[in-house]
Amino acid sequence: MKRKIFALAVAAAVLFTLAFAAGCDTDTDGYTFVVPDGAPALGVVNILDGTAIDGVEKPEIVPSNTISTRAVQADIAVVPANLAANLYNQGQDVKLVGTLTHGNLYVLGANADDVEQLSDLEGKLVCSIGQNSVPDFVFRKLLADAGLEYATGDAAQAGKVTVRYFANGSEVVQQLIQAKNSGSALIGVLAEPAVTNAKDKGLSELFDLQALWQKASGGEVKGYSQAVLIVKSKVAEDEAVMSALISALEANGDFVIENSERVAEIIAAAYPQSSFAGQTFGAATLERCNCGFVSAADGRQAYETMLNAIMDINPQAIGGKLPDVDFYYGG
Repeated sequence: MKRKIFALAVAAAVLFTLAFAAGCDTDTDGYTFVVPDGAPALGVVNILDGTAIDGVEKPEIVPSNTISTRAVQADIAVVPANLAANLYNQGQDVKLVGTLTHGNLYVLGANADDVEQLSDLEGKLVCSIGQNSVPDFVFRKLLADAGLEYATGDAAQAGKVTVRYFANGSEVVQQLIQAKNSGSALIGVLAEPAVTNAKDKGLSELFDLQALWQKASGGEVKGYSQAVLIVKSKVAEDEAVMSALISALEANGDFVIENSERVAEIIAAAYPQSSFAGQTFGAATLERCNCGFVSAADGRQAYETMLNAIMDINPQAIGGKLPDVDFYYGG
């Protein structure tokens, strides 16, 4: 009898466990969606603010240094342009839906009145963000096209543009302000919205890298592919979800400008540790972040221009080759 009672108890426990697990099944909430903190999050602000997409979970903002891992795990992800191609070339199940942001990089100077063109950077030290990422590749490609030799180090080297890398824009700004106060010359590469804050502290804007890229690449549109959206095949095959998702992304550019004063608050509400927490942005600053959805079909040429530039700098950053046509959603 005792054995029979024990068996019934075990069976009941198993049934309870299965029922509880079924009730907690995360798959029932829809496709998972991850976005790295920082400027890439600007591409989905309206979705973060409540533009619901049936069958898709609200985007989860994650630390930018985890996005390569989280993007593989998620069904939908915003990632740097080079990472999307790299994942596909590694055999990951991803498709490029489109570009969300098109560059927000600027060159600032402290006591750098003699810098009027890129060639004037020769022999100078440049503090920069984003080593081995899109900001780095853009800047290095522009230097190479201008015939300037690149080096890394903590001090300027004759005949070269020497780059010293920092983890984030605030560290670059700190270096520039110290140089300004000491009367020494220093150059910095960083992104909006940090650029506007830096200019408010007396630093000078020297170059708009988006404009220089457009001129160097012969592009019709200012800027380059920076943050892009990728999805798994099962999402790409879900026509209702893709239609709603693309519609939301297309509306986001205007939403960001029209709600500029709320943008940082919206992002911080989703991710309190965000680098944007406690900040307020004006419309002019956010316009310089160049948000706006361009589909993979319409933006493929511009995207491949970026990938070819990266191939010249570091082929392995995109997996050693351009992705084939199957990578692009909508062909």
